[in-house]
Amino acid sequence: MKRLLLTAALLFSLFLALPLAQMATGWPPDYPLAGVETPAGRPPAGVRAWWNGTMQTDFDAWLGQRIGLRGLLVRTANQIRFTLFRELPKRSGTQVLLGRDGMLFEKVYVDAYNRSGQRPGSELRNISASTRRLQDRLAADGIAFLLVIAPSKAEIYPEFLPPEADVAGRPGRRSNYENFIKYLHRDGVNVVDGHALFQEWKREPGAPRLFANGGTHWNEYGAARIVAEITGRLRELTGKDLPTVAVLGAVTNRTVVGEDNDLGELANLWSARPLAGPQVHPVAEVRPGSHVPDLLFVGDSFVFTLTNFMDRHGLYRRRNTYYYYNREYFWPVAPNAPLDKRQLDLLAELEGRDAVVIEVGEYWLPRVGFGFVRDLLKTYARFDAARAAAETVP
Repeated sequence: MKRLLLTAALLFSLFLALPLAQMATGWPPDYPLAGVETPAGRPPAGVRAWWNGTMQTDFDAWLGQRIGLRGLLVRTANQIRFTLFRELPKRSGTQVLLGRDGMLFEKVYVDAYNRSGQRPGSELRNISASTRRLQDRLAADGIAFLLVIAPSKAEIYPEFLPPEADVAGRPGRRSNYENFIKYLHRDGVNVVDGHALFQEWKREPGAPRLFANGGTHWNEYGAARIVAEITGRLRELTGKDLPTVAVLGAVTNRTVVGEDNDLGELANLWSARPLAGPQVHPVAEVRPGSHVPDLLFVGDSFVFTLTNFMDRHGLYRRRNTYYYYNREYFWPVAPNAPLDKRQLDLLAELEGRDAVVIEVGEYWLPRVGFGFVRDLLKTYARFDAARAAAETVP
């Protein structure tokens, strides 16, 4: 018995020492965690930091991010909690909520769904008017403009929100989207209103879901239907024979595409696949055109589902994407790079373009273009002023 207790104590001590050994040697390899977190800085040293408690608190945070086998231990704890209690971890950073019927939601979208829009009417009117001015100025150069509004999952499927997200007084609120869209329509801005379209498509008989259970973005089927709207509108706005897309139906299977389980992955379980649920994929037909366009996109994370679909189907000859107007992605060239706006010649970037497409999620409204609209209008103003000055010189 004494030998058995000694062996058990030795094994337990080795188990406790294993994370420190892994932290020092890197062996055995850990299982990485999904998501992004703010790195904890090196804790302060000194008597004052020790005495006021900041040294201990910061050391706990610093060690917690670096302890060996952290991924394995965190995933195991999360899996036990989910299996036994159907609870997802309340992690730092992007928090995931488990709704009805296995639908996952990003907490910031749920919070936005439950409160009224805070942006003043004067700001909404000014941004809508600026967007229309840019649309007209681009048209003068033969470039079409289209604004695409990406809907929030919480706004389209509130019936699947968790019970605790049912906030009193919610039906009486007006979101930034609801307040802003009327100005866009009044000013005649070219809009593909994904919120209104998703509400309409959701009511179709036998309608497939437009968001995956485990995703925060529109699924491939929902994005394909938006692409069909985009290509049809661009064909009309440019007056050119552009290729278009028709979505003929949908196929449901278990194949996860792109970011359709991004929230499921953030739960950091041992297997996120059960959170993904069934996946809806479009049955699409490309209708060729004699002119394959050159497009510039500006958008947030929703834009990638659109451009990935358009890339695969060859719906343009060249495409650049300004992601949050901070990073640039290219097609058909694969690499992406930071966007140095100090060195960016926007007028040169527009040369040869058929259209500019700005996508913005309704969560971000009214931040149309994330500064792109403002900068391009200023660039045009300087160019037009210089040209007018040159024309007046005898």
